[in-house]
Amino acid sequence: MTPVADSLRPGRAPDRLGSRTRALARAVDPLRLAGVAIGVAVWQGLTMLLPPIILPTPAGVAGRLRDDFWSAPALSYYGLTEPNLYGNLLYTAQNVLVAVLAGASIGIASGLLSARFPLVQAGLDPVVMTAGTVPILIAAPFLLIWFGVGRTSAVCLVVFYVAVTLHIFAARAARNVDPIFEQSARTLGAGSRRVLRDVLLPATVPEILGGLRIALAGAWGLEAVAELLGSQSGMGKVIEVLAGATDPQGIMAALLSLGSTAVLADLLAALAVARLTRWSAAAR
Repeated sequence: MTPVADSLRPGRAPDRLGSRTRALARAVDPLRLAGVAIGVAVWQGLTMLLPPIILPTPAGVAGRLRDDFWSAPALSYYGLTEPNLYGNLLYTAQNVLVAVLAGASIGIASGLLSARFPLVQAGLDPVVMTAGTVPILIAAPFLLIWFGVGRTSAVCLVVFYVAVTLHIFAARAARNVDPIFEQSARTLGAGSRRVLRDVLLPATVPEILGGLRIALAGAWGLEAVAELLGSQSGMGKVIEVLAGATDPQGIMAALLSLGSTAVLADLLAALAVARLTRWSAAAR
């Protein structure tokens, strides 16, 4: 039977459906849901011991999130350009997306070049290793001086963090590739470009994508911290003004919206990584 005819057999569609069902089951882990339920229960129990000014109730935070998500006029009194959680969350998400894409492009390219060219390695690795061991927020004052307190400085800070993280992952992934694969490809007549395209890139993709998920997870918190330093929009700014107003319920509502978005982004990234590297899982 030909491959085309084989793909049209009735038994094939259920297989694809079954794989999607299994992927969804892995994404919606019952243990994770149980952990969330336990966390909410503990939170509710603690509210019986602490006053609302210290720890608001889960129901109160959920209600505040619902009320402020689309419209929160009080935020306009603090100088925010978007008087709601949605607009500020969108601002933060846009910054994270742009910064992760730019930082990943820089970090992956520099990491692969560093792993294959000793001269590039000698020039870049000491800088990257130093930047990786020094707390990233130390760079924040310099970025504020160079780019001001707007969006640019916050994005550049996250780009710097993502680029350093992806450089380390990409370089390590390239160095972990068994030289026998490249030697075999060259023996069969492959040039440098063919080796890069058909050997190096496919072999490093799984580890690089794993590093990208780690960088994405850290980018949300770093972006919020960068917005605390002087931005007029974003979830970091919302948390700053609510902290100044001693509004724990509003702060927790903002944190819940930001955390939920970060979890959703990580879930989508995990599904994308699983899809892009399904050939690797099949090989194992």
